[in-house]
Order: sequence, then structure tokens, then C-alpha cells
Amino acid sequence: MNKKRLLAIVLTFALVLSLVFAFAACTTEKENQNTDTEGTFKVVLVPKQGEAQEYTVDISLLDGQLNGEAAVMQLVGNHGVSITWEESSYGKYINSIGCVQPTEANEFVQVFTSVEKDKGVDAYAVTIDYKGTSLTTSRFGITGMSVEKDCIILIRVGSY
Repeated sequence: MNKKRLLAIVLTFALVLSLVFAFAACTTEKENQNTDTEGTFKVVLVPKQGEAQEYTVDISLLDGQLNGEAAVMQLVGNHGVSITWEESSYGKYINSIGCVQPTEANEFVQVFTSVEKDKGVDAYAVTIDYKGTSLTTSRFGITGMSVEKDCIILIRVGSY
């Protein structure tokens, strides 16, 4: 076999392998995406005083919009929960929702999640326990948060 032919065979083999690995990587990535549209998750509203209000949301009602904004809109539409928010360069910022009503200048709406990929990892991240589940402040705003089966989104008043 001459060198040109051997080089052509090696290059063809390398091309075939790279296509196989590229296809496998795409398939794995798609499998890892959360496309589960069955089941439920919880949204918990914790007032400054009083009992937490726990809502169970059916994922199928989100019409494939598996994010925090769609989740709170289910509370508004199906449970009569009121919400006020404003647009920012980072997405929607919740000013108040249901019983979560900041009243002091140093208070704000704080959002926690059990979704691992959404948990904050910076020095300002806060972790709490809710009924045996570890929740951490979300590193995303409500519009960027993920929703998945059996997750918990907890919203309360925080302060600085």
C-alpha cells in the first residue's frame, strides 16, 4: 500500500469516528434535557409571619414551558394568587407574590429551588431545609429557573 492510500484510509476512519462521537454527544445531551411533562412539583409561599402556603402544580399544565415564570403563572391562574413584578435586564423581578409581601426598605423577594443545576453557587447563596429537602437560593431569576418533577420552589421575604 502506498502512503497516499494509507493516509486516505486513516483520514476516512478519523472522519467516521468523529461523526459517530458527534452523534452520540448530541443524543446524550438531548437525553439529559428535562422533557418530563408528567408529574407534579411544589411552590411554597412563606409569609413573614404565619404558616407557609404550599401549592402543588401539575407539570402538564405548563404546556412545555418548564420554567419558574410558568410555575408562578399557574398559581395566579389556577389558585388566585396575586403577583407584582417588573422587567429588568436580568428578566422579571418579583416584587410580591401572594402572602410574600416585603414591607421594609431592606426586604426583597427571595427564591429558593431544589433543582440542582439552578442552585446558586456564589458567596451570597443561602441554603435552607424545607421538610427534609435542601433548597438553595436560585442563581437565576424566576424566568430562567427550571421546573422538574418533584422539585420545590420556595419563595419568601429576604433582607439585607
